[in-house]
Amino acid sequence: MPLKVLHLSTFDTNGGAARAAYSLHRAMLHEGINSLMWVGRKRSIDPTVRQMGGGRIRLTSTLDRQLWKLQRSNLETWRSPARFSALSASEINRSDADVVNLHWVTDGFLSIEEIGRIEKPIVWSLYDMWPFTGTEHYGTDTARARWRTGYTKANRPGNERGIDIDRWAWQRKRAHWTTPVPIVSASTWMRDRASSSALMRDWPHYRIPHIVDCDVFSPMPMDEAKGRLGLDTAAPLVLFLASAGIHDRRKGWDLLDEALITAKEEHPDLEVLIVGPSEPDYEPISGVKIHWHGVATSSQELALLYNAAEVTAVPSREDNMPLTAMEAQSCGRPVVAFNIGGLPDIVDHGRSGYLAPVGKSEGIATGIGLAIRDGLADGRWGDAARSHAVSAWSRAIVVDRYASMCPAGTN
Repeated sequence: MPLKVLHLSTFDTNGGAARAAYSLHRAMLHEGINSLMWVGRKRSIDPTVRQMGGGRIRLTSTLDRQLWKLQRSNLETWRSPARFSALSASEINRSDADVVNLHWVTDGFLSIEEIGRIEKPIVWSLYDMWPFTGTEHYGTDTARARWRTGYTKANRPGNERGIDIDRWAWQRKRAHWTTPVPIVSASTWMRDRASSSALMRDWPHYRIPHIVDCDVFSPMPMDEAKGRLGLDTAAPLVLFLASAGIHDRRKGWDLLDEALITAKEEHPDLEVLIVGPSEPDYEPISGVKIHWHGVATSSQELALLYNAAEVTAVPSREDNMPLTAMEAQSCGRPVVAFNIGGLPDIVDHGRSGYLAPVGKSEGIATGIGLAIRDGLADGRWGDAARSHAVSAWSRAIVVDRYASMCPAGTN
């Protein structure tokens, strides 16, 4: 009988982690695996995706965010105490799934305790550091970081105040997650950190990239894409995407804006296309012309946007394996980013894009200039990007690697 996989994710299409989870679900269906997806907040019309928990997630999300406020920290990152749960383990255990694939399941969808009560075999796909930290989705990365050594009273940062919610959450994870399960990280960076964490260092770890539909995210003539979007075909275009908008500090719009001051010196007619919540009255410090596209609602729309730009900028301060960078490369477009997280697994520096020194806006400006020049010349960066995407992120390759991890007797 075909393997039955149940994917659990807070969202199905909102944000990169959700889209990566949904892409894996759809790819499994295409490869003959009986796949179903349960989410807390459904936006698609896909009948194989079910919204679970009724309206409870509004309450559980609110309560979880209120708990977060009991701890005051200078670390700017999304946090999830994960004490309240819209979905119960009993519902999961009653399903006929052979394997449960956990994805990004916080913000009131699954609590730490309910995760620990799941009796089905589990595979856990990581999109950030939360599964092995306290409440932090991205924690401080030092040799003595609490997620590496364990959360104790003695190693709490001196600048924190209030209840130590991080330590409380980490202790609950250690108490309730007693059976190691396969951990799948899309990037080398995430795999190395998960495997060196105090909580999960003895668990089995794998690196499997996200899936990109290389048939949808494929190259098309740039002038055609710009024309369909009503953009100036003569003006060099930089694409920036952020589902939470330009004020999401982690995504680094401020660093890109600073870089554009220098990039405009070489290309005075440079323009930027921003995908995400629009702010038409916003004035960038670079003075660059901004086209506010708003939120993209389909993969086809996103592919058109990638193809319209000479380069996609991913100036994130923290990131695991950003789907935006992978999709841009699949469309045969260079990516400029900082040399952090999973970006080195995506961008071949100097061959399919440019990886700038961490936090250095001038490096982003250099990369933008080189990408535009390459496009005006022979487009080798774009060709290399497309070739790598097809060979590394295709549907059959990734699904086969996931299926090989399933516990014996489930396929």
